[in-house]
Amino acid sequence: MGINPSPQKPEWQRSIKAPLIFSLAMGLISGVVAAIASTGGTEEPLRVDIGLTAFGIAFVACLLVVSVLTMAGKENPRELSEGSGVNRSSANPDKKPGR
Repeated sequence: MGINPSPQKPEWQRSIKAPLIFSLAMGLISGVVAAIASTGGTEEPLRVDIGLTAFGIAFVACLLVVSVLTMAGKENPRELSEGSGVNRSSANPDKKPGR
């Protein structure tokens, strides 16, 4: 669309692998911590159900935060800064058809 195409991002920024691996690591850490902390001592059984719940919540929340930050960091195309479209001046309104 524009004359100057935007430069290509590095491969790791275009891939979904990095956010998924980061979210998986955060989910595993929170799942293990929650399972161990909710056990209540060495004589009680490990609470795997709470660990799995914490893993799922942390995985989804971390993936959501990473995706929102990725979308917020996108560069705008150059043609948006040229003043066309909805960014018109109110001092020079458009001429009405037929006048």
